[in-house]
Amino acid sequence: MSGGELSNIGRIAEKISNEIFSFFKWKVVGPTNLNYKCEKKDLHAKTKDGDHHHPTDVVFKYFDPYANKEVYMHTDLKSYAKGSISSTEIKKALVSLARSIECAHVSIEWRDRYVAIKSERRVVKGLLFVFNHDDQYDRDFYDHFQSLRFETMHVREGQQLHIAEPALINHMATLRQDINSLIAAETFPRHQYTFLYPEMVLHKPSGDYWSRPATMELIAAPYMIIHHGAVTTESIEGVRSQSHSEGYIIYYRRSGASEFEFMYLFDALSRFQLLKGDKDLKIRIRVICRNSSANLRSDYMSAIASYVRDWNEDEHRRAILERIELEIVSMAVHNYKAEQIGWDRA
Repeated sequence: MSGGELSNIGRIAEKISNEIFSFFKWKVVGPTNLNYKCEKKDLHAKTKDGDHHHPTDVVFKYFDPYANKEVYMHTDLKSYAKGSISSTEIKKALVSLARSIECAHVSIEWRDRYVAIKSERRVVKGLLFVFNHDDQYDRDFYDHFQSLRFETMHVREGQQLHIAEPALINHMATLRQDINSLIAAETFPRHQYTFLYPEMVLHKPSGDYWSRPATMELIAAPYMIIHHGAVTTESIEGVRSQSHSEGYIIYYRRSGASEFEFMYLFDALSRFQLLKGDKDLKIRIRVICRNSSANLRSDYMSAIASYVRDWNEDEHRRAILERIELEIVSMAVHNYKAEQIGWDRA
């Protein structure tokens, strides 16, 4: 790997950490841009002479409230221009990542670099972070998977690989940009916020409530609920006042092409005890979708009418739903304008 490529990876790792993942309460652990020795050379590089090594671009760490474990996200950063990526390249990158985390589970070298508390409950996962550096990619990334066979990917039982592809990265960048605008408008706090993990039949969230991060599963989900504290400001004279009340923001990733989408969302909010009618808790739905429906707002209003009808014309419930603010967020244009990196070392 060239020095320039190493420098690019380091800058981009720092950039995505500061601009995206830090908001989700992910932390970079250990050094970036370092290889570590393969522990299973007979499986991973049998015909290679000498030692074999696996790459590490960056390792992120966060706590999974449902699993009650620390997650170490071994991340491979890939950058490409429109039209320069193929199914073959994606397969090669995923196979490399699968082998990397297989060795990371047993590598003392990897553990000494990235794990501070050796006795903690933890899991190592892989993340293929694929960004489009010319911002021209306009097709479904997963079309590339139609010709791939899972059994040839060398993913072992129990391993988990995640993919942050261009559309998801654009979603994350847009969400982060929107949060910045809300902070500037003094309607979202800089620090007191948490990601909501409702108590489920089979899953109970663990950890400090206000410290819960967004897991990769939550980031990629159809919607994400953020609970935030009240926003207070201070005047030039030193007088503190509340500029925005405590509340919830729901970031919604679907197109809103049907009223049933929003009826399903209302059902979820009701199950999570968010529709109790507390007027001091403001609820905002903010839609982030490049292809949002032209009829989204009318579908939303139709969903309210249908949902209330299903509840026997409950006017109290109607009033709660009508107090929810709905906004469509303009998509961000990210600026990870790196040279094409990463593909030649998969």
